[in-house]
Amino acid sequence: MRERDFELIKRVSEGDQSAFKELYDETYKKVYFYLFRLFKEKSLVEDVIVETYTEVWINAKNFRGKAGLLTWIIGISRNIAMNKLKKLQSHESIDNFPDIPDKITSSETELNGNRELIQKAMMNLSLKHREVLDLVFFQEMTYKEVSLILKIPVNTVKTRVFYAKEELKKIISRMGVRKDEI
Repeated sequence: MRERDFELIKRVSEGDQSAFKELYDETYKKVYFYLFRLFKEKSLVEDVIVETYTEVWINAKNFRGKAGLLTWIIGISRNIAMNKLKKLQSHESIDNFPDIPDKITSSETELNGNRELIQKAMMNLSLKHREVLDLVFFQEMTYKEVSLILKIPVNTVKTRVFYAKEELKKIISRMGVRKDEI
């Protein structure tokens, strides 16, 4: 845990609005893309973002540093999102939403095509598999951090990653793509 993160969250807990803005600016994109890659529903993501940062503001004094600050915030956003999903009765088709931008900025056509292919394939994974891959590979979190967010043992995280990768390979294969083309 970075010392700067402790100082920042301490200032937030004391009501420092400029510290809160700084925290928001540093973490917003990662939290947003984490939620969007999981749910692909912009209105849900925006609602969850507002509630997440409201909770961060209110509960900053409760941050203990067991995990990184971003891990804590993503954990809050995940809990809010999962509670909202439970309340939703209907789901829109994923086809109604545009592809999200990825953090990779390469201009190579082949890389862009592979990225789109992987994003489409990931949307065919179950939510729990899509989520664990997102946290490990896109958010670059450790298995321990993922275990804290998902509230599951580290070995369960490892198992989910293994099965998620296996399922992703099968989906990509069914899409007619050979392993050496990726």
